[in-house]
Amino acid sequence: MTPQAGDPIDRLSPGARDRLDRFAEAFQLLDSDLYTVFAASSHDPEDRMAALARVQELIGQGPRREGVLAALSEFREFAVRSATEALGGSNAALLTRTNVATAEDRVRFLASLELAVVTVILWDEIEPEERAQFLGPWEEMAEQASGTS
Repeated sequence: MTPQAGDPIDRLSPGARDRLDRFAEAFQLLDSDLYTVFAASSHDPEDRMAALARVQELIGQGPRREGVLAALSEFREFAVRSATEALGGSNAALLTRTNVATAEDRVRFLASLELAVVTVILWDEIEPEERAQFLGPWEEMAEQASGTS
């Protein structure tokens, strides 16, 4: 999940890109079987809407928005691809993995992941208490990515 020439992610600050790269490295090591754990701990709809309103305000309408949207897209694509690949190939043939996640779990997981990615990007603009609230189960991974753990 590294920016390429002309990539909208380049519109993010160097610090945000560094944190995002470290978060991406940790996320890529996360076994897709654990995705449901992150979904189960995601925010209730009202808390999520309040958090989204807050981060939308921080992101603004400038070029950074394009960088944030590009980063979200990359993380979503990786998560979906990882979960799909885990269900294919020899795992499917040998029935060693099953898709225990419901459609609702997958939506909640992606929502939780997206808020975590935005929080990592906006790290320096969000107070620690608010960060912890936004991150939920992603807090430890995000703190490591930010270098604060």
